[in-house]
Amino acid sequence: MKKKILINVEAGERRTAIVVENKLDDYFVDRLEQEAIVGNIYKGEVNSVVPAIGAAFIDYGAAKNGFLYVTDVIEAMPEYVEGEIIYEAEAPPAGRKERRNKGPLKIQDLLKAGQEVLVQVVKEEIGTKGARLTTNISLPGRYLVFMPNSSKIGISRKIRDDKERKRIKDILKTFRLPKGAGLIARTAASGCAKRDLARDAKFLAKQWARIRVASRKKSAPSQLWHELDITSKIMRDMLTEEVEKIIIDEKGEFRRIKHVVANFSPKFRSRIELYKDDEPLFERYGIEKDIDRIFHRKIFLKCGGYITIEQTEGMIAIDVNTGRFIKKKDPEATIYRANVEAAAETARQLRLRDVGGIVVIDFIDMLDEKHRKDVFNTLQKELRKDRARTHIASVSELDIVELTRQRTYKSIESASYQSCPYCEGRGRIKSAETVSILAVRKLKNFLKKAKPRQPVEIVLHPDVAAKLRKDESGFLRRLQRTFRTKITVLENNRFHFEDIEIKRV
Repeated sequence: MKKKILINVEAGERRTAIVVENKLDDYFVDRLEQEAIVGNIYKGEVNSVVPAIGAAFIDYGAAKNGFLYVTDVIEAMPEYVEGEIIYEAEAPPAGRKERRNKGPLKIQDLLKAGQEVLVQVVKEEIGTKGARLTTNISLPGRYLVFMPNSSKIGISRKIRDDKERKRIKDILKTFRLPKGAGLIARTAASGCAKRDLARDAKFLAKQWARIRVASRKKSAPSQLWHELDITSKIMRDMLTEEVEKIIIDEKGEFRRIKHVVANFSPKFRSRIELYKDDEPLFERYGIEKDIDRIFHRKIFLKCGGYITIEQTEGMIAIDVNTGRFIKKKDPEATIYRANVEAAAETARQLRLRDVGGIVVIDFIDMLDEKHRKDVFNTLQKELRKDRARTHIASVSELDIVELTRQRTYKSIESASYQSCPYCEGRGRIKSAETVSILAVRKLKNFLKKAKPRQPVEIVLHPDVAAKLRKDESGFLRRLQRTFRTKITVLENNRFHFEDIEIKRV
């Protein structure tokens, strides 16, 4: 399928959209004033070690200390790095087995307060949590990932051909690398010539040598290496023959991307175009509405059904509904089609929104076991397109699927929105009746402390004021008799629905 990469830069924001067959397939945003730190390498200092949670807190120069789990201190080939799930053909080193026989490693045996350590950011600060760090440093290139602390050879699982895996592995074994270093072949390495792989390995080894020199010269905390921005990563990782055009609407960014592509994939430079039309780029390709729908709670399907997406702090809940799509003669077929479309759209929305953590999908109940398998297989197939690591469980008897998705950055929604200062993130506000009852309660407490017979005014949102003026239960009349005062209800259309102001006259 032919792809286009569209890049829009304006008002301090860079938006990158991947369009497949004229449909938005992936979306990335970075604010130019906010520096991304995922992938950066730092020389840090252990601030404290907390055995109870098996982690150490590292001062790496940010406002919040990063945290380093014990499993991220042990030197080993990771199962996942830079969008690639790794296939390992070799058994773990004997030393790892001997360590396990002695019992689990403890963080206090590996790190001490005041110790200097080289770390890499694997997950940015999210909410109140500091950045997650690792000592399993990786340097990604176009075809390879250089692993300075692991001498093993890994192959991306997306390269499924056994002969091709063996060919690449045999080539990588011939390379002379620094002592203790290893390599991972990325998906892009499939079919790649030895000279291209060798060039990538040499470039990454030199990059690591520069980092090592910087680490000896600088004191902790200090930054040693800065990872590419999101758009440059896309140019490095996602340029394939399927990409027919890279269209950019800003001259400075056009020149910058030309330079980036020249370093990683020179043959694609001719496919980069500067967009000059007056019509906005994303509107020209019809994806601005798709981007706006990323933030919608309800997403409609082609069949007429819809899914609702509820994001909480610890979980994303997705519910599938048939909506207006109903076939009375064959309800099972109706449900099956809605679920299949929902499975594909759910995987797409997870990519577009870049949400992570636990995801629970409640499909419509199906009677046919084959239909269940088809829906599950559709979800699996679409999730394979995701560069983030996902782990999916089987379909339960209640047609509920649970999965986890790796979260590295803030979700698009959390980066673009803040909690409502009025409803404080609840997503709802009190009804006019509820606010009017609350107003009477506050008014009563106010009058208890006010001087006797002193008139008061209560100012409310117009809808709440109208509800209170009706006073069907006579609350205001009773308050006026009890406290021998006059109460005037006023309205202010600038008030928030839940605002209540009481004052003496």
